[in-house]
Amino acid sequence: MERVLADVLRDQRNLGNKGDGGWKRSILNVVAAVLSTSFNVNVTSDNVKNRIKLWRSGFDWDDTKHMITVENENAWNEYCTVRPCNACVDSCLCVSVLLII
Repeated sequence: MERVLADVLRDQRNLGNKGDGGWKRSILNVVAAVLSTSFNVNVTSDNVKNRIKLWRSGFDWDDTKHMITVENENAWNEYCTVRPCNACVDSCLCVSVLLII
C-alpha cells in the first residue's frame, strides 16, 4: 500500500498539485480514493495525512545542501526498522517517499 501511496503522491506532485504549504485536502481525498479502490478498504484523507506525517517525522530538507537530513539518528533507525530496505527497489522507495513528502 505504501508503494501505491508514494506513486500517487509523486504523480500528483508532478501534476503541480502540491503547494509550498503541503498537500491540499482535495488531493488527499483523491489519494484516499485511489487507495480505497486499489485495496478494497476504507481510507480517508486523514489516514493519508497521518501517514505523510509519520514519513516526515525526524526528517527535514536542507535548502543549502539540497538534500534530506535526519534530525537525529533514532529517527533514521526507527524508519529503517519499520520499513526495512532489503533490495535496491525498496531502498529507492525509501528515498522516493522522503523526496515526495
